[in-house]
Amino acid sequence: MNENEGIITNINNESSGTSLMNVLGILIPIKIIVTIYLFSKARLPVGFARYFGRLYHFMTNPIRLGLQLAGLRGPFISQLDDNVFLGAMPMGTDVTLLFYKYKINSIVNLCDEYSGPTQHYTQLGMQQLYVPVVDHFEPDVEIIEKSIQFIIRQTELGNRVYIHCKAGRGRSGAIAICWIAYSRRVSLEVAQKILIEKRKIVRKHLYKQKNVLQYYSTHCLNSNPSI
Repeated sequence: MNENEGIITNINNESSGTSLMNVLGILIPIKIIVTIYLFSKARLPVGFARYFGRLYHFMTNPIRLGLQLAGLRGPFISQLDDNVFLGAMPMGTDVTLLFYKYKINSIVNLCDEYSGPTQHYTQLGMQQLYVPVVDHFEPDVEIIEKSIQFIIRQTELGNRVYIHCKAGRGRSGAIAICWIAYSRRVSLEVAQKILIEKRKIVRKHLYKQKNVLQYYSTHCLNSNPSI
């Protein structure tokens, strides 16, 4: 092979390498965007979604905090009744606000991706029920029942309870609508309307979710809820 052929071969190799990098530069962002979309629609396998959700939380939490502080994610906390509140994921700096301003001393945490500022809770004698649910997935009936029983026990003791997931919209919203239906003896449709009045950013079709319906039929129907 003469010198000219060698130069041509090197140019071809460099061109192939550049073309491959260009293709990867297009395909990788597309794959990431598609994965995020499927994750947000709960269409990923739950095992993969669990680990992706934890990574996604780690990567995006600073952005979430910035949007929360700017008021672009809705209110941090909303009061459902005298003793029960619904809201977004608290960080360590939020615990004193919950404890001293809102007199909250019991937490229901549904975030699989974040076990909560547990050291801060311990320092203030606060109790947390940790029932992890993968982001964008619906809590199962067992978790709903466990959460409602915890809320009942705590409120009977005169304690105030804060229910949260990441944004206070979906996972914790499912617990909140069941609490309203159970405690007020109303239908899920009415409970949904009450919940939206209290916190406008909750998902609008919680009352249609399979596990919410199952919990309601098992634990609330016999209470003769009003329509």
